Amino acid sequence: PRDEKEALEVQNIIERLKFHQAPELLEGTAGLLMVPPSEFDIEYHHNGEENLNIHRHTSCVLTEMNINYTPLGNFSTFEGGRPTQINVSMSFKELTVLTKELIEQGL
Repeated sequence: PRDEKEALEVQNIIERLKFHQAPELLEGTAGLLMVPPSEFDIEYHHNGEENLNIHRHTSCVLTEMNINYTPLGNFSTFEGGRPTQINVSMSFKELTVLTKELIEQGL
């Protein structure tokens, strides 16, 4: 982030991703029910349109998210305490097994 406002926006994005990565517990008549995490549909875009020169994904779930507040080796914050450096890495797992037929269809 270039300033405190952007750092807050990044923090909000990280919190939303963490929220959608987590499963949900619902209490019902049969006991607790675990609802799977949110699904993500990832597309690559170029000039405002989907870039079909890059492989396509089926729906995914966010399986891992790592947040590094010292990607350049030093911890620093803006005046209000928000970090000045944030590196987020994520891993997604596709929910559909890719078959030769799906690959021939462009996935």
